[in-house]
Amino acid sequence: MRTNTAITRTKVSPFTVYKNVMKAAFDPMRPLLAQLVVTRRCNLSCGYCYEYDHISKAVPLDVLQSRIDEFKRLKVVFVTLNGGEPLIHPQISELVRYIGESGMIPMMNSNGRILNAKLIMQLNDAGLYGIQISCDSLEDNEVTKKSLKRLKPKLDLLKTYADFKVRINGVFGSTPPSEVLTLAKTILDYGFDFQCSLIRDETGAAITLSQEFRDVYMEIRKMKGRLPAFLNDSFQLPLINGENSKWKCRSGARHFEVDADGFVHLCQPRTKDYSKALTEYTLEDIKQNFYMEKTCSARCPVAYAHLGSRLDGFRNQNALRHE
Repeated sequence: MRTNTAITRTKVSPFTVYKNVMKAAFDPMRPLLAQLVVTRRCNLSCGYCYEYDHISKAVPLDVLQSRIDEFKRLKVVFVTLNGGEPLIHPQISELVRYIGESGMIPMMNSNGRILNAKLIMQLNDAGLYGIQISCDSLEDNEVTKKSLKRLKPKLDLLKTYADFKVRINGVFGSTPPSEVLTLAKTILDYGFDFQCSLIRDETGAAITLSQEFRDVYMEIRKMKGRLPAFLNDSFQLPLINGENSKWKCRSGARHFEVDADGFVHLCQPRTKDYSKALTEYTLEDIKQNFYMEKTCSARCPVAYAHLGSRLDGFRNQNALRHE
């Protein structure tokens, strides 16, 4: 079990999370989530992923800290560290701590392969709020290397040592549906959250699922404790049937990605649609992107885009535009 440490911990309380999200709800120009690429390098090579290479160096710590300072200027609530594989970054715990000390809530997306007891405790002490780990299949296959067989020892370590929230994400469509069902049951038995992401094509659009996949998907949705209510993924229901989703995407405003070179993009799948240096990103850019119509939204399966945009579903959009 964990031992005491002399390092001062930066722990985020549930009240702090709730307070900051509520403040953002009443301020439509406040970003809820910024995703920060700390390295494009990854230790895996999954067939459906377009977000990595095997040669890039980690972005220097001081450069990333300056980008986190820019997030503070924009009043960002959550900062998610992304890759590639973010745990490859040699100062990953320092980055987590810096985000928390800057008044924001640190999170991370990872494949989990590098985790060990020492690193988990370092992330505890740094104040990591939550980690989402990708796991798509029971064993490696030609599409995905993120298998339960390889991840299970890491899940045992997380159950023993992690003080932060753990959620496992499976890409639905990258492996036989029966495997995803077994995977979901196993993850829930660990006491961790489990969610499905929909496999997407090279444009970022959701791929329509077969009837077999849809049946298993609906079975997984019924599992008790699969997801907290406020993180429900009901936006996926029309997408799995090949239908379009009707919603207003706030990418570039409520949420955005900053790549390894320091440029803001609306979201990772649409990096070619919009690009501007973070140092030059202003309230006017946020306002412009808040109202911008995104033609890709109809088939968008990106969970953080939908969840971030939900904050504004209650607003009178025409009235707000003229404020």
